[in-house]
Amino acid sequence: MSGILRKAPGIFGMVAWIFWSGSCLAKTVDFSRAPPLQQARMALDILSAHYARELHTYHDGDAFHAWQRFVSVGTLMDYEAASGDSHFHALAGELLADHRGLDGNDDDLWLAEAELDWAVQDGNRERQRNALKNAARIFSRLTVHAWDGACGGGVWWDHAHTYKNAITNELFIDVAARLSVMTGDASYKEWALKSWLWFEGSGMILTSHAVNDGLDARCLNSGSPTYSYNQGVILDALRNLTVLTGDPYFLLQAAQIARQAIGKRTTPDGGFREATGVMNIDSRIFRGIFVEALGRLVPALPAGGDQEALKTWLTDESMRLWANRFPDAQFDSDWNATPFTPSAQAQLTAASLFVAAARVSGEVAR
Repeated sequence: MSGILRKAPGIFGMVAWIFWSGSCLAKTVDFSRAPPLQQARMALDILSAHYARELHTYHDGDAFHAWQRFVSVGTLMDYEAASGDSHFHALAGELLADHRGLDGNDDDLWLAEAELDWAVQDGNRERQRNALKNAARIFSRLTVHAWDGACGGGVWWDHAHTYKNAITNELFIDVAARLSVMTGDASYKEWALKSWLWFEGSGMILTSHAVNDGLDARCLNSGSPTYSYNQGVILDALRNLTVLTGDPYFLLQAAQIARQAIGKRTTPDGGFREATGVMNIDSRIFRGIFVEALGRLVPALPAGGDQEALKTWLTDESMRLWANRFPDAQFDSDWNATPFTPSAQAQLTAASLFVAAARVSGEVAR
């Protein structure tokens, strides 16, 4: 790459790396003081420049799964809401329109969440109405075809009705609460509270406040891993239940779940590990889901120890990840310095962490 001057995309003209005489001698500019929203923009610039095609893949053998496409929409909309920067709005719209590869009730609910995110952020009223209708249609279908009396209630993870798990029911609660707030329809509030009461008593929330992955055939806690995204989506659901009811009980539950999650997963060097050792394609995006929800929760918490502890953790973790970055603001899937395993999920989760840090630091534009 002799004589080629490269600029990191979206960093407002600051030169990041110079490759000289084919020897890959890199000279860095000090970005240590770049604000978190700028860091998020840089991570997302890499995502859109290098992983645009991958975001539309959906086969099991691919490096990106279909449901993660709608998590991506949420991440892009979260960045837009925090920064006021609509640079990635078109990309989010393209991803939202691509429904290929959906499989399971949780996938449908991730789509519903993305539709609601789009309805909040898009400035076109007709598109907003359509997105809201799409989310409502998905939710209505699941109340008929996925909720039943097995295990006393709850929605099934799969269409074959073989497993009731945390993520599907957390999404169900959150979508119901959001639809109630956005439409004023009392039936959604009833569903949100009904599904939370079932979930709270299901056995999936341990006495430690960790959320287990699901129930076994006897409707008991299956003892499966407490993945970080199971600790994340419930934070959004509980925060939205607080908005819906005004009851501070839900925020207290959310704070307890969040604090146990970071306490359990913090590594000796200050990192954040997933519930299992080597991450697969799905779990690469889990921590982004967690920190994104945590970033929205912390400003909603009352002032005090919980808020300060969670704020400090998000700030410290974002600084650690930024220090572990690679050329052009690329990030490792494990958020570590070595070995470097790049992925679309790594860019998304990094952006989510930086936006969360911006939210708790007061940088957020609106």
